[in-house]
Formats: sequence, structure tokens, C-alpha cells
Amino acid sequence: MHALDALSYILETQPELGESGSVLFLRAQPSPALARFAGRLTCEQTWKPRSVALENAELNPQREVSGVFDTVLLLPDRQRETVLADVARAYDHLADGGTLIVALHNDWGAKRTEQALAEVCGSVQTVSKHHSRVFWTTKTQPWKTDQLTAWKEAAAMRRVIDGRFWSAPGLFHWDEIDAGSKLLTEHLPVNLSGAIADLGCSWGFLSDYMLRHCPNIRTLDCYEADAVGLECARRNLGLIPTHVRPRLHWRDVTAGLGKALYDTIVMNPPFHDGRDADPMLGLKFITSAASGLRTGGDLWLVANKHLPYENLMGETFENVSKVIESGGFKVLHGSKPKAVIQMQRKRRK
Repeated sequence: MHALDALSYILETQPELGESGSVLFLRAQPSPALARFAGRLTCEQTWKPRSVALENAELNPQREVSGVFDTVLLLPDRQRETVLADVARAYDHLADGGTLIVALHNDWGAKRTEQALAEVCGSVQTVSKHHSRVFWTTKTQPWKTDQLTAWKEAAAMRRVIDGRFWSAPGLFHWDEIDAGSKLLTEHLPVNLSGAIADLGCSWGFLSDYMLRHCPNIRTLDCYEADAVGLECARRNLGLIPTHVRPRLHWRDVTAGLGKALYDTIVMNPPFHDGRDADPMLGLKFITSAASGLRTGGDLWLVANKHLPYENLMGETFENVSKVIESGGFKVLHGSKPKAVIQMQRKRRK
């Protein structure tokens, strides 16, 4: 929140910034400071939890915007290539004479990014606040567009792993197969059948494996909060010769799976929120999975061996086993979710 706090401070104390005209907020997050842009603000957000937060604030976010704007606000992503690519994309949306305002946490390379922008555009103004930097400039003289193009190309979606998969910088293990996911595929039964879900599918490695090795799958639903990861998964899974047409869901798994019910759920749940470890994410994934499984359903998951998932698994499933522990990872299997059984028993009464 530090960068958002710093951006809000600048918007509240320097009213001449974005005083008139259309405003675009890239990687937007809700803030009371945005009220001054009522009726002329467009928000873009590709991360589902933050998109929902914007919806709740009645800011009507979009997954992808087009057009040019008089002011562009930007809260870049944390990964270095995507930070600079975000700046370059902001330039593409900036009208001639318009103002670009960037806010970035110091630990995410704020000073380095500010210097890179200054080299491209000539000069910037900056304020340090809330362990972050806010820097801004105007599109009133030629920028070094060749450098901007290079920044966009460095973060562009591309084929990786000997051309087998589409991926993009910023995604989890974006250019290599995660060792934990690989371990899980080595212990998944090939006789998986019925309705299957992959929670937090990212660019689609686990789903790719199941479609290629589990012929009895009837349906496959892929859930991912990052719209970029979901687009990569769409490309990757669309290339597989199979009778199953995967259904892709842009959704925050921690908020539940709705009314969907599955025979098997497979996942490599995240345990970081930004750069901070948060084991609660995985626990919420397990809870959502249990609620989304039929009475006799199965959960297969892989996790770093230190993560405390066994207790919740034991409380949530009738049968729990540690299939293997190797290379710093563990594969856990749970069957017959208790929560679903209890709900069904209550409905029968």
C-alpha cells in the first residue's frame, strides 16, 4: 500500500496534476483521492482481487483499455521487466502534452525506474513519501521511443522452454517448469476422470499435463487471478489435440468457486502476496477446494515442505496422506471433503 499512499498524497496536495481532461489509472487500486476525477476516470486492472476491490468502490475497472488520455497514473508491477514495460505502455496511452505520474515502492526499484524514465523523457519531478517515490513528467518533447519499445519487448508474452509454452515475465516461474509442479505431475494418477479443476493455473503447466496424460477427463476448468497468466494458458491449452475444451475463469480462488462442483481438484497454491510470504493464501485455496469438491472428490496439491497445510487438510478431508516429500516439496492428497459431506447431510434433514 505504500506506493498507493504516496500517490494519494500527491493527488491530494498537488491539485494541478490531472486538474482537467481524461484520466487513466493503470494497475489501478481504489483510493479516496480518486474522487476528484469523478466522471473522467478509467481504471485498468488485470489482477482479479484488485479488480473486485475497484468494482466494490464503483470504479468500473477494465481488463484492457484503449485510447489516449490527458493524464495517466501508474502503479507498476513489482518485477523489473514489467515495471519498465508498464511505463512504456503508459506512454502509448498518453496524449500529447499529457502528464504521466508514476508511484513505486523504494524496494521495487523506484529510484532506478525514475532515472530510467528521466533518460527517456528528459526530466522528471519527484517526491519521496511513505517509503516510495512519486515521479511525473509531461509529453511535451520527443521521448526515446526506441528505448520504450525495448522495454515493452522485454516483458512481452513469448514462447519459452524450447518453444513449448507461451508465458510472460512476472508470472510464477515464467520461463521454467516449477520443480514443485513437476513433482506433482509425477505422482498424479493417470486415471483422473470426470470434472477436473486446476486452481491458480498460471500459464497452464498442470492443465497441459492432465490434458495430455489423463484421457478420462470429461471437463477441465482453469482458475487464475492474473489475466496475463490466463491468456498464456488459453494459448497453451488451445494447442493440445484433445476432446476436452478447457474453460478459463478469471477468478480469485480465495473467494470461492461459486456453485461449481468437481471430482478432482489439482493445484500448486501461491504463498506470497507481493513479496511477502503469506501461508494463509494456500489455506484459503484448500478451503475453496474442499467446498468445490463432490462428496467423494479428491484434492491433489504440491507445496513447499515447510508450509503448514496438513492440519487444515486433516480437518477438511476424511482421508489425508503425504504422497511424497522430495527436493523441498511435498505432495498431499485429500479425499472425501468433510465440509461438503456435512452440507449435504444438512440438506437431507
